Parts: sequence; C-alpha cells; structure tokens
Amino acid sequence: MRLATITLTATLALGATGCPWVTTKHEGQTLRRDVDQLQVKVDKQEEALPRLQQVLDEATKLLARNSADLGAEVNGLSEEMKSLNGLVQDAKRYAEEVRDASARQEQRILALEQRIAELEAKAVVTQKTAGQLWDEGQTAMRAGRYEDARAAFRQLLVKYPGDEHADDAQFQRAESYAKEKKYQESLGEYQRVFEKYPDSALADDAAFRAGEAAEALKWCTDARAYFGLLVKRWPKSNLVKKAKSKDAAIKKNSKNKAKCQS
Repeated sequence: MRLATITLTATLALGATGCPWVTTKHEGQTLRRDVDQLQVKVDKQEEALPRLQQVLDEATKLLARNSADLGAEVNGLSEEMKSLNGLVQDAKRYAEEVRDASARQEQRILALEQRIAELEAKAVVTQKTAGQLWDEGQTAMRAGRYEDARAAFRQLLVKYPGDEHADDAQFQRAESYAKEKKYQESLGEYQRVFEKYPDSALADDAAFRAGEAAEALKWCTDARAYFGLLVKRWPKSNLVKKAKSKDAAIKKNSKNKAKCQS
C-alpha cells in the first residue's frame, strides 16, 4: 500500500510538469560528462580564435603589400617601356639624319671633284682625249702614284662621262684608295661603280670589293649588306660563291669584337 502511494505520487508529479520521459541518475551523469567535454572543445576553439585572427590579419597585410609591390613593378615596367620606345624613336630619327647628312656630303664631294677637274682641265694647254687620260691613269697606277692616277681618272669622268672607259676609271679610283688601305674612301668609289654603271661588267666586282673594304674596317653589317647585294643583284656572277662564303664567315664572327665593331 505504501509503495503504491509513492508510485502514484511520482506519476502525478511528472504529469503535472508535462515531462514526457524520466531521466535516470546514470543518464544524467553521462549527459553532464558529454556537456563538459563539449565545453572543453569550445574553450579550445575560443583560445585558438585570437591566433587565427592574427594569422588572418598577417595574411591580409602580406597580400596588400605584395599587391602594392606588384603594382609598383608594373608601373616601373610601363615607364621603362615608354623610355625604351622613346630611345628607339630617337635612334630612328638619328639614323635618318645621318643618312640625309651623308647624302648631302656625297653631293658636295661630287661637286668639289667636278670643280677640281674643271680647274685642272683649264690649266692644261693641250686638250687630252679620253684614251690619253685613261693611259695616263693606268701608268700612274702601275707606278704607285695613286694621287696622280685618281686625278687622271677624275678628268676622264668629268670630260667624257659617256666614254667606254668611264666605268673602268671609276673602278680604278676605288682601287687606288684600297691599295693605300684608305678603305673608307674606297667604299664610296666602289659604290659609285654599281650605282652609276649597274650594267657594267665591273658592277659585281665593285660590290664584292666594297664588301671586302667594309670587312677591313670591321664594319661587318655593311660588309654583309654588300655581299648580299651581289648575290641578289648578280646571281650569275662568278663571285657569288665567294660572296656567300665571306658572308657566312662574317656572320659566324659577328660577336667577335676583334673582327666586328658594327
């Protein structure tokens, strides 16, 4: 009777609180232990939060700094490219100015030579024929009197520009400078041969000799240009093989400052 009363009382009490189940003491201890373990994990996570925030802040700063550095490098490269473009344009303008100045200088030299030849002609009482001037120049060349030879050939070119010996006279003027190792002077004279007399039998010889003169000056770019011109303009010349061989050798040594300066 006593046990029934206690059971009924407990049942009524639970019904009054609205609880649908009954928790035992063992289950309560287990639940408490689980809660404690969960709290420990939460505490550890909370302890790690400041360090995680610090790492995140450092990463953010590093990213910002790298972005700034990258931006600075990009801006620097952009400025450098602008500067290089400016230098290229300046170089092109300078090259054009040099070409123009060279052309004007060439015209002045030709005018002076013509004037000198005219003055020399006036000083001669007896008018010499083209044949006489040619023989005179040839004789002076064989004797090593190159200045006298050039003077005779110049008179021939001025007085008899259409003579059959005109291209030969021009070529011999170039040769006289080359024999004196005045290669820079010889270059212009050789070039006049194939420019003024492109159909001459000496045109390809002049181009080849111009290449050799440029090579002697260590002007490798110019030398290759002359040899290349010979191969392109006179493909049937017996000098084509030698020109190609010369060009290949110069190309091989193009970075050797002892042999190539430009």
